Amino acid sequence: MNRTMAAALAVLAIIGGALALWSAPGTSVGDAAKAELARVSAARDAANTALAAARAEAERTAAAAVAAKAEAERAVAAAREEGERKLMAAQAEANKAIAAAKVEAEAAAAGDRIAALRAEAERAVATARAEAEQTAAALRDQLSQCQAAAAKKPDSESGRCAAAATAPATGPVAAADIGRELDTSGSIALYGIQFDTGSAKLTAESRASIDELAKLMKDDPDLKLLIVGHTDNKGDFTINRNLSEQRAQAVVTDLVTRAGADRTRLSSAGVADLAPLSSNDTDAGRGRNRRVEIVKR
Repeated sequence: MNRTMAAALAVLAIIGGALALWSAPGTSVGDAAKAELARVSAARDAANTALAAARAEAERTAAAAVAAKAEAERAVAAAREEGERKLMAAQAEANKAIAAAKVEAEAAAAGDRIAALRAEAERAVATARAEAEQTAAALRDQLSQCQAAAAKKPDSESGRCAAAATAPATGPVAAADIGRELDTSGSIALYGIQFDTGSAKLTAESRASIDELAKLMKDDPDLKLLIVGHTDNKGDFTINRNLSEQRAQAVVTDLVTRAGADRTRLSSAGVADLAPLSSNDTDAGRGRNRRVEIVKR
């Protein structure tokens, strides 16, 4: 733009010079006019050149401005993209931390629950064992009484005592009789509840005994029961303990799903051979020790 103004000033100067020559004495007007026209033409060419240069400079400046704007927009887009990437990465890390904290909290809660269940199981086993020992003591007293009576009446009493010691009844016990025994001693062994050998599958004959137990619970809505599975001492203890637990649970399941008993009033435990009623040295003793015992809670 400065060059354009300079060219314009030059044109004005030339015009001024032409006027001066026009009025100067002794100067040929024709020669002066020609000379002045030549200078004007040269000045015009110079002005056009300056104008073209100014236009080119302006275009370069505009192009540079456009390029700068595009570069700025690219920088803004790159910064936005980088910010979004960092935000997503931070959010992902936060989600990982939240998930890890949740897993840790759930693990801690599960550990507490397992500890509580273990303590409950240990209490159930202790209770069942104590009840079983009480029942065993009562049976031993009964056997002693039978033996004492048999000494006086060998023909009648000895047969009854031998049957009591060796052959537990496997038929169903009436609900009323179960209730009386629970009220008297706190527990009763139901030998009518039987399983397939080595498994926790109830036999069809067991349903009658379980139905009587369900009837008792229906007649006494406040009654709560612990179902305890027992085995003899044959085989591995851990396997027997698991089997006794599974058998007790099978009785609870059948009571609830088939006989309609209230699940909240039932619990189960398995104690393997920890609470025998008789010696495990004979088949008869082992048969008496393999049982399902009902304990009043």
